[in-house]
Amino acid sequence: MSDLTPTRNACKYVDWIRQEFKPRVLATDDDTIKQHVENAIRYWNTHSAYRISSQVPYAVGQTRVQLPAAFKTVVQVQPNRSTTWIWNDHPLWTLTSIQVLDSVTTDLIMMSEAFRNYRIYCGTNFNWVWDRAEDINTGGYLYAINIPGGTASLFVVGTKRILPTEDVTEEHILDWLLRYIKGLVKMSEGATLRAASVIKLQNDGQQFLDEGKEEVKDLQEDIHTSARWVVFTQRW
Repeated sequence: MSDLTPTRNACKYVDWIRQEFKPRVLATDDDTIKQHVENAIRYWNTHSAYRISSQVPYAVGQTRVQLPAAFKTVVQVQPNRSTTWIWNDHPLWTLTSIQVLDSVTTDLIMMSEAFRNYRIYCGTNFNWVWDRAEDINTGGYLYAINIPGGTASLFVVGTKRILPTEDVTEEHILDWLLRYIKGLVKMSEGATLRAASVIKLQNDGQQFLDEGKEEVKDLQEDIHTSARWVVFTQRW
């Protein structure tokens, strides 16, 4: 069980939930609410496609690059190289940076620039493969071949994973998690109250249970809708 126990501080989520339901005193205990917090985060990690991006340093001859553990999947990779322009690199080709010496010089400049680009791009077929890590605390590896010359880094776009030690601060993620946790607590609270009805206590347990189910369903549909962007950029 210790391997499944998260190391994040869930007290702020518990405090928020109890404050949200005031003046009602919840029958659900703190440990159950903390479990709902982890269930919400697990659902986010397995179903969401929240977009993140990062510039990953790349060295010449490198065949693989380790990404941060926050990357759950990789959707798109673009080589990032610093391009130069021969007119700026070789000012002697120009006169006072305004007028080209003659038409022959112009042709030589264009030919030199075209040959430089030809050596970089002609014949290359940039491809990449994402290898997911088995340990969620360790970043996976990105394998790439035919990387254009002069590439200093790789621009990687992917989906985000919430780490076991991470304190969620992104507004969109935090908003979804809090609403989802609240729905789960409503379901738990409703089930507890409905069980108490066997001793002839009047309560709104069924109403709580139905509200929680409806909110959870709506949030699940919302996260599925927002995840569709990966379909248009994934590699086949």
